[in-house]
Amino acid sequence: MAIVVAFTDGIELRVRHGAPPIVEALLVGPSVVGHRLHPALGRTVEGVEHALAIEAGRPLRIAFGDVLSVDDHVKADVTFAETGASTVERWLRRWVGSIPGAS
Repeated sequence: MAIVVAFTDGIELRVRHGAPPIVEALLVGPSVVGHRLHPALGRTVEGVEHALAIEAGRPLRIAFGDVLSVDDHVKADVTFAETGASTVERWLRRWVGSIPGAS
């Protein structure tokens, strides 16, 4: 099943001597944006993700071979369970479930 990626926050390139670089992966997640804006901000976002125990699988790294199409959005051949978003959803479900009267 393919997912549509809302935003691609970065790319991972492989630099080859005497040849153009190759796109290895697309990177998605707030820490990628944070590092792009300022390294300290990226580290802070990573620290928050770690403190909330949601850092597993983050940032999401989509191998370019799994990209099905690139248009005004990116379609990739990965499942929701393979993304960092599933980690955040599980954390939110536990947190909301711990609120009295929420279940």
